[in-house]
Amino acid sequence: MRNKKIFIKGMHCASCEVLLEKELKKIPGLKHCHVNHRKGEAQLRCKRDVPLSELEEAIKNCGYELGDGEIKPEKKHKNTLYDYFMFLIIAMLILVVVFVAKDLELTRFFPNVGENVGIVVALLLGVVASLSTCLALTGGIVMSFGSMVHVHDGRKHHFMSRAVPHIYFHIGRIVGFMLLGGLLGLIGSRISYSLSFTGYLTIAISFVMLYIGLQILDIVPNITKLGFHLPKFLSKGVHSLEKADHHLAPILIGILTFFLPCGFTQSMQLASVASGSFISGALIMGAFAIGTAPVLLSIGIGSTYAKEEKMKFLMQFIGVFIILFSLYSFNSGLILSGSPVTLDSWRSAKDAIVSEIDNDVQVVKMDIDWTFSDNEFCVKKGVPVRWEINGINVSGCSNEIVIPSLDIRKSISKGKNIIEFTPTQEGVIPFSCWMGMIGGKFIVE
Repeated sequence: MRNKKIFIKGMHCASCEVLLEKELKKIPGLKHCHVNHRKGEAQLRCKRDVPLSELEEAIKNCGYELGDGEIKPEKKHKNTLYDYFMFLIIAMLILVVVFVAKDLELTRFFPNVGENVGIVVALLLGVVASLSTCLALTGGIVMSFGSMVHVHDGRKHHFMSRAVPHIYFHIGRIVGFMLLGGLLGLIGSRISYSLSFTGYLTIAISFVMLYIGLQILDIVPNITKLGFHLPKFLSKGVHSLEKADHHLAPILIGILTFFLPCGFTQSMQLASVASGSFISGALIMGAFAIGTAPVLLSIGIGSTYAKEEKMKFLMQFIGVFIILFSLYSFNSGLILSGSPVTLDSWRSAKDAIVSEIDNDVQVVKMDIDWTFSDNEFCVKKGVPVRWEINGINVSGCSNEIVIPSLDIRKSISKGKNIIEFTPTQEGVIPFSCWMGMIGGKFIVE
Protein backbone atom coordinates (compact mmCIF):
# COMPACT_ATOMS: atom_id res chain seq x y z
CA MET A 1 0.00 0.00 0.00
CA ARG A 2 1.45 3.35 -1.06
CA ASN A 3 0.80 6.74 0.54
CA LYS A 4 0.64 9.84 -1.60
CA LYS A 5 -0.13 13.52 -1.05
CA ILE A 6 -1.37 15.83 -3.78
CA PHE A 7 -2.33 19.49 -3.77
CA ILE A 8 -5.61 20.79 -5.19
CA LYS A 9 -6.51 24.34 -6.19
CA GLY A 10 -9.94 25.95 -5.96
CA MET A 11 -11.49 24.30 -2.88
CA HIS A 12 -13.76 26.47 -0.72
CA CYS A 13 -15.60 24.36 1.85
CA ALA A 14 -16.51 20.88 3.15
CA SER A 15 -18.73 20.33 0.11
CA CYS A 16 -15.64 20.47 -2.10
CA GLU A 17 -14.06 17.74 0.02
CA VAL A 18 -17.06 15.44 -0.42
CA LEU A 19 -17.13 15.97 -4.20
CA LEU A 20 -13.43 15.28 -4.64
CA GLU A 21 -13.32 12.24 -2.37
CA LYS A 22 -16.25 10.70 -4.24
CA GLU A 23 -14.59 11.24 -7.63
CA LEU A 24 -11.09 10.18 -6.58
CA LYS A 25 -12.36 6.89 -5.12
CA LYS A 26 -13.53 5.90 -8.60
CA ILE A 27 -9.88 5.52 -9.68
CA PRO A 28 -8.86 1.82 -9.76
CA GLY A 29 -6.33 0.97 -7.07
CA LEU A 30 -7.11 3.99 -4.88
CA LYS A 31 -8.38 2.55 -1.59
CA HIS A 32 -8.57 5.59 0.66
CA CYS A 33 -8.45 9.35 0.31
CA HIS A 34 -8.89 12.24 2.71
CA VAL A 35 -9.31 15.75 1.31
CA ASN A 36 -8.70 18.88 3.40
CA HIS A 37 -9.98 22.10 1.83
CA ARG A 38 -8.21 24.30 4.39
CA LYS A 39 -4.78 22.87 3.56
CA GLY A 40 -5.64 22.43 -0.12
CA GLU A 41 -4.44 18.85 -0.15
CA ALA A 42 -5.52 15.21 -0.42
CA GLN A 43 -3.93 12.26 1.38
CA LEU A 44 -4.16 9.06 -0.72
CA ARG A 45 -3.54 5.36 -0.06
CA CYS A 46 -3.12 3.33 -3.24
CA LYS A 47 -2.56 -0.32 -4.15
CA ARG A 48 -0.70 0.76 -7.27
CA ASP A 49 1.26 3.74 -8.49
CA VAL A 50 -1.59 5.92 -9.74
CA PRO A 51 -0.39 8.24 -12.55
CA LEU A 52 -0.80 11.96 -12.00
CA SER A 53 -2.73 12.13 -15.26
CA GLU A 54 -5.53 9.99 -13.77
CA LEU A 55 -5.63 12.09 -10.62
CA GLU A 56 -5.64 15.30 -12.65
CA GLU A 57 -8.53 14.07 -14.81
CA ALA A 58 -10.63 13.18 -11.75
CA ILE A 59 -9.90 16.55 -10.15
CA LYS A 60 -10.80 18.43 -13.35
CA ASN A 61 -14.08 16.50 -13.56
CA CYS A 62 -15.06 18.19 -10.30
CA GLY A 63 -14.05 21.64 -11.52
CA TYR A 64 -10.76 21.95 -9.60
CA GLU A 65 -7.07 22.01 -10.55
CA LEU A 66 -4.12 19.87 -9.55
CA GLY A 67 -1.54 21.98 -7.74
CA ASP A 68 2.23 21.63 -8.04
CA GLY A 69 2.97 22.54 -4.43
CA GLU A 70 1.49 23.70 -1.15
CA ILE A 71 -1.61 25.82 -1.79
CA LYS A 72 -1.60 29.19 -0.10
CA PRO A 73 -4.95 30.41 1.24
CA GLU A 74 -6.79 32.51 -1.31
CA LYS A 75 -7.00 36.19 -0.51
CA LYS A 76 -10.58 37.34 -0.51
CA HIS A 77 -9.76 41.05 -0.50
CA LYS A 78 -9.62 41.36 -4.28
CA ASN A 79 -11.92 44.35 -4.58
CA THR A 80 -10.60 47.50 -6.21
CA LEU A 81 -11.31 51.08 -5.19
CA TYR A 82 -13.87 51.19 -8.00
CA ASP A 83 -15.67 48.17 -6.49
CA TYR A 84 -15.97 49.88 -3.12
CA PHE A 85 -17.20 53.02 -4.86
CA MET A 86 -19.89 50.91 -6.54
CA PHE A 87 -20.86 49.42 -3.15
CA LEU A 88 -21.40 52.95 -1.85
CA ILE A 89 -23.43 54.03 -4.90
CA ILE A 90 -25.64 50.93 -4.68
CA ALA A 91 -26.21 51.49 -0.95
CA MET A 92 -27.18 55.12 -1.56
CA LEU A 93 -29.60 54.12 -4.33
CA ILE A 94 -31.27 51.52 -2.10
CA LEU A 95 -31.56 53.99 0.79
CA VAL A 96 -33.03 56.67 -1.50
CA VAL A 97 -35.70 54.22 -2.69
CA VAL A 98 -36.46 53.23 0.92
CA PHE A 99 -36.79 56.83 2.13
CA VAL A 100 -38.91 57.86 -0.87
CA ALA A 101 -41.20 54.89 -0.30
CA LYS A 102 -41.49 55.86 3.36
CA ASP A 103 -42.29 59.51 2.61
CA LEU A 104 -44.90 58.54 0.02
CA GLU A 105 -46.35 56.02 2.50
CA LEU A 106 -46.29 53.35 -0.18
CA THR A 107 -46.45 50.74 2.58
CA ARG A 108 -50.18 51.43 2.78
CA PHE A 109 -50.57 49.40 -0.39
CA PHE A 110 -48.69 46.44 1.12
CA PRO A 111 -50.44 45.72 4.42
CA ASN A 112 -48.65 42.47 5.05
CA VAL A 113 -45.15 43.56 4.15
CA GLY A 114 -44.03 43.25 7.77
CA GLU A 115 -45.05 39.61 7.83
CA ASN A 116 -43.38 38.75 4.54
CA VAL A 117 -39.99 40.43 4.97
CA GLY A 118 -38.42 37.18 6.19
CA ILE A 119 -39.89 35.27 3.26
CA VAL A 120 -38.70 37.84 0.69
CA VAL A 121 -35.17 37.79 2.09
CA ALA A 122 -35.21 33.97 2.18
CA LEU A 123 -36.20 33.95 -1.50
CA LEU A 124 -33.42 36.42 -2.33
CA LEU A 125 -30.85 34.39 -0.40
CA GLY A 126 -31.96 31.31 -2.32
CA VAL A 127 -31.14 33.06 -5.59
CA VAL A 128 -27.76 34.17 -4.21
CA ALA A 129 -26.96 30.68 -2.92
CA SER A 130 -27.72 29.12 -6.30
CA LEU A 131 -25.16 31.47 -7.90
CA SER A 132 -22.54 30.93 -5.21
CA THR A 133 -19.57 28.60 -5.45
CA CYS A 134 -20.30 27.29 -1.94
CA LEU A 135 -23.22 25.34 -3.44
CA ALA A 136 -20.94 23.41 -5.78
CA LEU A 137 -22.07 20.28 -3.94
CA THR A 138 -25.73 20.70 -4.86
CA GLY A 139 -24.84 21.77 -8.39
CA GLY A 140 -22.73 18.64 -8.82
CA ILE A 141 -25.60 16.46 -7.66
CA VAL A 142 -28.21 17.88 -10.02
CA MET A 143 -25.84 17.67 -12.99
CA SER A 144 -25.63 13.90 -12.50
CA PHE A 145 -29.37 13.29 -12.64
CA GLY A 146 -29.54 12.87 -16.42
CA SER A 147 -28.77 9.15 -16.20
CA MET A 148 -31.00 8.39 -13.22
CA VAL A 149 -34.31 7.96 -15.05
CA HIS A 150 -34.71 5.43 -17.85
CA VAL A 151 -36.39 6.77 -20.99
CA HIS A 152 -37.45 5.14 -24.22
CA ASP A 153 -34.75 5.03 -26.88
CA GLY A 154 -36.79 7.21 -29.20
CA ARG A 155 -37.06 9.91 -26.54
CA LYS A 156 -33.54 9.79 -25.18
CA HIS A 157 -32.82 13.35 -26.22
CA HIS A 158 -36.24 14.76 -25.55
CA PHE A 159 -36.14 17.86 -23.34
CA MET A 160 -38.80 16.63 -20.92
CA SER A 161 -37.14 13.21 -20.63
CA ARG A 162 -33.93 14.84 -19.51
CA ALA A 163 -35.78 17.29 -17.25
CA VAL A 164 -37.79 14.65 -15.34
CA PRO A 165 -35.17 13.79 -12.65
CA HIS A 166 -34.48 17.48 -12.03
CA ILE A 167 -38.18 18.22 -11.63
CA TYR A 168 -38.41 15.35 -9.13
CA PHE A 169 -35.36 16.73 -7.31
CA HIS A 170 -36.82 20.21 -6.90
CA ILE A 171 -40.23 18.88 -5.87
CA GLY A 172 -38.51 16.91 -3.12
CA ARG A 173 -36.28 19.84 -2.21
CA ILE A 174 -39.07 22.41 -1.92
CA VAL A 175 -41.53 20.12 -0.10
CA GLY A 176 -38.78 18.75 2.15
CA PHE A 177 -37.49 22.20 3.03
CA MET A 178 -41.02 23.35 3.86
CA LEU A 179 -41.76 20.38 6.12
CA LEU A 180 -38.40 20.45 7.89
CA GLY A 181 -38.50 24.25 8.16
CA GLY A 182 -41.97 23.96 9.68
CA LEU A 183 -40.61 21.44 12.16
CA LEU A 184 -37.88 23.89 13.17
CA GLY A 185 -40.51 26.60 13.62
CA LEU A 186 -42.57 24.21 15.73
CA ILE A 187 -39.55 23.52 17.91
CA GLY A 188 -39.11 27.28 18.30
CA SER A 189 -42.77 27.65 19.33
CA ARG A 190 -42.27 25.14 22.15
CA ILE A 191 -39.45 27.15 23.61
CA SER A 192 -40.62 29.73 26.13
CA TYR A 193 -38.46 32.82 25.91
CA SER A 194 -38.69 36.48 26.78
CA LEU A 195 -38.70 39.51 24.51
CA SER A 196 -35.05 40.01 25.41
CA PHE A 197 -34.20 36.52 24.18
CA THR A 198 -36.08 37.21 20.93
CA GLY A 199 -34.04 40.40 20.55
CA TYR A 200 -30.74 38.62 21.17
CA LEU A 201 -31.69 35.89 18.67
CA THR A 202 -32.56 38.56 16.09
CA ILE A 203 -29.18 40.20 16.69
CA ALA A 204 -27.45 36.83 16.18
CA ILE A 205 -29.29 36.31 12.90
CA SER A 206 -28.36 39.83 11.78
CA PHE A 207 -24.66 39.03 12.30
CA VAL A 208 -25.02 35.90 10.15
CA MET A 209 -26.76 37.98 7.47
CA LEU A 210 -24.03 40.64 7.68
CA TYR A 211 -21.33 38.02 7.21
CA ILE A 212 -23.13 36.55 4.21
CA GLY A 213 -23.42 39.99 2.64
CA LEU A 214 -19.72 40.68 3.17
CA GLN A 215 -18.91 37.23 1.79
CA ILE A 216 -20.88 37.92 -1.40
CA LEU A 217 -18.85 41.12 -1.85
CA ASP A 218 -15.59 39.14 -1.44
CA ILE A 219 -14.65 41.09 1.68
CA VAL A 220 -14.51 38.10 4.08
CA PRO A 221 -13.90 34.35 3.55
CA ASN A 222 -16.69 31.83 2.95
CA ILE A 223 -18.88 31.44 6.06
CA THR A 224 -18.41 27.66 6.05
CA LYS A 225 -14.72 28.18 6.84
CA LEU A 226 -15.78 29.14 10.37
CA GLY A 227 -16.28 25.42 10.98
CA PHE A 228 -20.07 25.09 10.91
CA HIS A 229 -20.23 21.89 8.90
CA LEU A 230 -22.43 18.83 8.92
CA PRO A 231 -20.34 15.70 9.65
CA LYS A 232 -18.84 14.57 6.37
CA PHE A 233 -20.25 11.03 6.63
CA LEU A 234 -23.80 12.46 6.48
CA SER A 235 -22.95 14.58 3.45
CA LYS A 236 -21.58 11.48 1.75
CA GLY A 237 -24.89 9.73 2.35
CA VAL A 238 -26.56 12.21 0.02
CA HIS A 239 -24.11 11.37 -2.75
CA SER A 240 -24.62 7.64 -2.30
CA LEU A 241 -28.19 8.04 -3.57
CA GLU A 242 -27.02 9.38 -6.91
CA LYS A 243 -26.69 5.85 -8.27
CA ALA A 244 -30.14 4.80 -7.08
CA ASP A 245 -32.14 3.48 -10.05
CA HIS A 246 -35.60 4.72 -9.01
CA HIS A 247 -37.62 7.85 -9.70
CA LEU A 248 -37.92 8.46 -5.93
CA ALA A 249 -34.14 8.80 -5.61
CA PRO A 250 -33.96 12.44 -6.80
CA ILE A 251 -36.92 13.29 -4.54
CA LEU A 252 -35.08 11.83 -1.53
CA ILE A 253 -31.87 13.61 -2.52
CA GLY A 254 -33.76 16.88 -2.79
CA ILE A 255 -35.06 16.42 0.76
CA LEU A 256 -31.64 15.47 2.12
CA THR A 257 -29.96 18.58 0.70
CA PHE A 258 -31.56 20.32 3.70
CA PHE A 259 -28.70 18.83 5.77
CA LEU A 260 -25.80 19.74 3.49
CA PRO A 261 -23.13 22.11 4.88
CA CYS A 262 -24.14 25.50 3.49
CA GLY A 263 -23.94 28.76 5.43
CA PHE A 264 -26.91 30.19 3.52
CA THR A 265 -29.14 27.25 4.43
CA GLN A 266 -28.01 27.31 8.05
CA SER A 267 -28.87 31.01 8.44
CA MET A 268 -32.39 30.33 7.12
CA GLN A 269 -32.73 27.34 9.46
CA LEU A 270 -31.90 29.64 12.37
CA ALA A 271 -34.50 32.13 11.14
CA SER A 272 -37.09 29.30 10.98
CA VAL A 273 -36.47 28.44 14.63
CA ALA A 274 -36.82 32.11 15.55
CA SER A 275 -40.14 32.36 13.66
CA GLY A 276 -41.79 30.25 16.37
CA SER A 277 -44.48 28.67 14.20
CA PHE A 278 -44.83 25.77 11.79
CA ILE A 279 -46.29 27.92 9.00
CA SER A 280 -43.67 30.69 9.23
CA GLY A 281 -40.80 28.21 9.39
CA ALA A 282 -42.20 26.30 6.42
CA LEU A 283 -42.65 29.48 4.36
CA ILE A 284 -39.11 30.71 5.09
CA MET A 285 -37.41 27.44 4.10
CA GLY A 286 -39.81 26.88 1.20
CA ALA A 287 -39.06 30.36 -0.18
CA PHE A 288 -35.33 29.69 0.13
CA ALA A 289 -35.65 26.42 -1.81
CA ILE A 290 -37.77 28.10 -4.49
CA GLY A 291 -35.12 30.82 -4.84
CA THR A 292 -32.44 28.22 -5.59
CA ALA A 293 -34.58 26.36 -8.13
CA PRO A 294 -34.22 28.42 -11.35
CA VAL A 295 -30.41 28.34 -11.57
CA LEU A 296 -30.02 24.79 -10.27
CA LEU A 297 -32.72 23.55 -12.64
CA SER A 298 -31.02 25.27 -15.56
CA ILE A 299 -27.67 23.76 -14.64
CA GLY A 300 -29.18 20.33 -14.15
CA ILE A 301 -30.88 20.08 -17.55
CA GLY A 302 -27.76 21.19 -19.37
CA SER A 303 -28.56 24.83 -20.03
CA THR A 304 -25.81 27.41 -19.89
CA TYR A 305 -25.76 29.51 -16.77
CA ALA A 306 -24.30 32.90 -16.05
CA LYS A 307 -20.87 32.77 -14.49
CA GLU A 308 -20.20 34.86 -11.47
CA GLU A 309 -18.00 37.39 -13.25
CA LYS A 310 -20.78 38.11 -15.75
CA MET A 311 -23.19 38.74 -12.90
CA LYS A 312 -20.87 41.04 -10.96
CA PHE A 313 -23.22 44.00 -10.63
CA LEU A 314 -26.12 41.75 -9.60
CA MET A 315 -23.96 40.09 -6.93
CA GLN A 316 -22.83 43.51 -5.68
CA PHE A 317 -26.42 44.73 -5.49
CA ILE A 318 -27.56 41.62 -3.59
CA GLY A 319 -24.58 41.79 -1.22
CA VAL A 320 -25.16 45.45 -0.36
CA PHE A 321 -28.91 44.83 0.03
CA ILE A 322 -28.31 41.99 2.49
CA ILE A 323 -25.83 44.11 4.49
CA LEU A 324 -28.37 46.94 4.77
CA PHE A 325 -31.07 44.48 5.77
CA SER A 326 -28.76 42.96 8.41
CA LEU A 327 -28.30 46.44 9.94
CA TYR A 328 -32.07 46.88 9.95
CA SER A 329 -32.46 43.49 11.66
CA PHE A 330 -29.73 44.40 14.14
CA ASN A 331 -31.63 47.55 15.06
CA SER A 332 -34.83 45.51 15.47
CA GLY A 333 -32.93 43.18 17.79
CA LEU A 334 -31.72 46.10 19.89
CA ILE A 335 -35.30 47.36 20.21
CA LEU A 336 -36.71 43.94 21.16
CA SER A 337 -33.93 43.37 23.71
CA GLY A 338 -34.91 46.61 25.47
CA SER A 339 -31.69 48.45 24.71
CA PRO A 340 -32.01 52.24 25.24
CA VAL A 341 -29.40 52.70 22.51
CA THR A 342 -30.37 51.84 18.92
CA LEU A 343 -29.28 52.93 15.46
CA ASP A 344 -31.97 55.62 15.69
CA SER A 345 -30.48 57.16 18.84
CA TRP A 346 -28.69 59.91 16.89
CA ARG A 347 -32.00 61.41 15.84
CA SER A 348 -33.08 64.59 17.61
CA ALA A 349 -36.07 64.44 19.94
CA LYS A 350 -37.21 67.99 19.13
CA ASP A 351 -40.29 66.65 17.31
CA ALA A 352 -41.34 64.41 20.19
CA ILE A 353 -44.93 64.93 21.31
CA VAL A 354 -45.34 66.20 24.89
CA SER A 355 -47.94 64.32 26.89
CA GLU A 356 -51.15 65.97 28.11
CA ILE A 357 -52.05 65.91 31.82
CA ASP A 358 -55.55 64.70 32.65
CA ASN A 359 -56.42 64.08 36.34
CA ASP A 360 -52.75 63.57 37.25
CA VAL A 361 -52.32 61.08 34.41
CA GLN A 362 -50.14 61.70 31.35
CA VAL A 363 -52.10 60.95 28.18
CA VAL A 364 -50.39 60.21 24.87
CA LYS A 365 -52.22 59.24 21.69
CA MET A 366 -51.03 57.29 18.66
CA ASP A 367 -52.70 55.99 15.50
CA ILE A 368 -51.75 52.77 13.76
CA ASP A 369 -52.46 53.14 10.06
CA TRP A 370 -50.27 50.31 8.71
CA THR A 371 -47.41 52.06 10.55
CA PHE A 372 -47.17 54.31 13.65
CA SER A 373 -48.43 57.85 12.93
CA ASP A 374 -46.48 59.34 15.87
CA ASN A 375 -43.75 57.40 17.57
CA GLU A 376 -41.84 59.74 19.91
CA PHE A 377 -43.32 61.04 23.15
CA CYS A 378 -42.00 63.07 26.09
CA VAL A 379 -43.30 62.02 29.52
CA LYS A 380 -42.48 62.88 33.16
CA LYS A 381 -40.81 60.51 35.57
CA GLY A 382 -43.05 59.13 38.34
CA VAL A 383 -46.33 60.19 36.70
CA PRO A 384 -48.70 57.44 35.43
CA VAL A 385 -48.98 57.23 31.63
CA ARG A 386 -52.16 56.36 29.74
CA TRP A 387 -51.24 55.43 26.16
CA GLU A 388 -54.26 55.50 23.87
CA ILE A 389 -53.69 53.61 20.61
CA ASN A 390 -56.20 53.93 17.80
CA GLY A 391 -56.08 50.92 15.49
CA ILE A 392 -57.15 52.13 12.04
CA ASN A 393 -55.41 49.65 9.72
CA VAL A 394 -53.65 46.95 11.72
CA SER A 395 -51.37 44.52 9.84
CA GLY A 396 -49.83 41.22 10.88
CA CYS A 397 -46.76 43.12 12.01
CA SER A 398 -48.44 45.94 13.96
CA ASN A 399 -51.10 43.81 15.66
CA GLU A 400 -49.06 43.66 18.86
CA ILE A 401 -47.14 46.40 20.70
CA VAL A 402 -44.21 45.50 22.95
CA ILE A 403 -42.28 47.53 25.53
CA PRO A 404 -39.37 45.17 26.29
CA SER A 405 -37.83 47.12 29.19
CA LEU A 406 -41.20 47.08 31.01
CA ASP A 407 -42.05 43.53 29.89
CA ILE A 408 -45.33 44.75 28.37
CA ARG A 409 -47.07 43.05 25.41
CA LYS A 410 -50.41 44.28 24.17
CA SER A 411 -52.47 42.84 21.32
CA ILE A 412 -53.87 45.61 19.12
CA SER A 413 -57.27 45.44 17.48
CA LYS A 414 -59.23 47.96 15.43
CA GLY A 415 -60.51 50.84 17.52
CA LYS A 416 -59.29 52.10 20.87
CA ASN A 417 -56.57 50.22 22.77
CA ILE A 418 -55.04 51.34 26.08
CA ILE A 419 -51.66 50.64 27.68
CA GLU A 420 -50.89 52.00 31.16
CA PHE A 421 -47.55 52.19 32.96
CA THR A 422 -45.53 54.48 35.24
CA PRO A 423 -41.96 55.44 34.25
CA THR A 424 -39.71 55.18 37.30
CA GLN A 425 -36.46 56.61 35.97
CA GLU A 426 -35.23 59.12 33.43
CA GLY A 427 -33.99 57.94 30.06
CA VAL A 428 -35.42 56.29 26.96
CA ILE A 429 -38.08 53.57 26.88
CA PRO A 430 -38.21 52.04 23.38
CA PHE A 431 -41.30 50.29 22.02
CA SER A 432 -42.08 48.51 18.76
CA CYS A 433 -44.31 46.06 16.97
CA TRP A 434 -43.76 42.47 18.07
CA MET A 435 -41.36 41.90 15.14
CA GLY A 436 -39.24 44.98 15.89
CA MET A 437 -39.83 46.24 12.35
CA ILE A 438 -41.53 49.52 13.28
CA GLY A 439 -40.93 51.28 16.57
CA GLY A 440 -40.67 54.42 18.62
CA LYS A 441 -39.71 55.64 22.09
CA PHE A 442 -40.78 57.42 25.23
CA ILE A 443 -38.32 60.05 26.46
CA VAL A 444 -38.60 60.21 30.25
CA GLU A 445 -37.54 63.54 31.81
